[in-house]
Amino acid sequence: MHDKAALFYKQNGYYIAPNLIGEQLQDIAGILLEIDTIVVQQLRRLDSSLALELSSEKPIVHRHLAQLLLLDKEAYIASLTLCTNLFSVMSLLMTKKIVNLTQSFGIQLPSLQSHPVLHVMASDLKIPGGYHGIGTHQDWASLQGSLDTIIVWIPFMDVNAVNFPVEFIPGSHLGGLYPGKISEHLYEIDPTFYNETDFIPSNMSFGDVLFMSSFLLHRTRLINSTDLRIACTIRYENASENTYIDRVYPHAQKRSVNRELIYPGFPKAEQVRAVFKCDAD
Repeated sequence: MHDKAALFYKQNGYYIAPNLIGEQLQDIAGILLEIDTIVVQQLRRLDSSLALELSSEKPIVHRHLAQLLLLDKEAYIASLTLCTNLFSVMSLLMTKKIVNLTQSFGIQLPSLQSHPVLHVMASDLKIPGGYHGIGTHQDWASLQGSLDTIIVWIPFMDVNAVNFPVEFIPGSHLGGLYPGKISEHLYEIDPTFYNETDFIPSNMSFGDVLFMSSFLLHRTRLINSTDLRIACTIRYENASENTYIDRVYPHAQKRSVNRELIYPGFPKAEQVRAVFKCDAD
């Protein structure tokens, strides 16, 4: 199975592995519950009178997300940022079946330059001026690592024409890096270098996993839909790819630390002691 999948991937620049993590659907439900927990914690902080029950059900998670965005946009953004760092999200993206397929596609020595990204899409969750799907692009320009870098994309629910599917042009990865322009969220490809009619949607079922070359032309289909789509993604780079070695492992993404106190005067000693308080004290 892996040989056929690898051949299809190399020829087309993508592969959708059907039901690859079907036995882990409970893990995904657990991630949705953790996302809802983070959001509800902020809703309760803003209004302690709110009667809110934690849930992994899509309509309830959607409602809580919409409530938080309406009440406090910055808390909404901070909550989703935290969700990208959940251990459960990272564990899902690094499950053995996914790692095995990336290796069959050529990733000999996996490395991760970027952390996971959580994609939350619904028309009522659009942030003015913020990310809400992006135009036709290639991921390699935001990494500039190994030429065989693979994007792993996992939806947390079924994906179809009405809830923001990923669209891509099969075989476009073979064109290398296309001319484009740098914008805030992406390296957007010059539209004269592709045809709109060449895009196909990635209709996927809960449990499927999409693998894409970092050179594949792709985008999110932007539609006016009240349906919720949540997905997570990560990029597998190959530390043994020849040009990556020759270029001495460049990283386009840099990490920085703000060493100034975000909340001056916090924490007080008594607040720290409270965290370590024993029941016997």
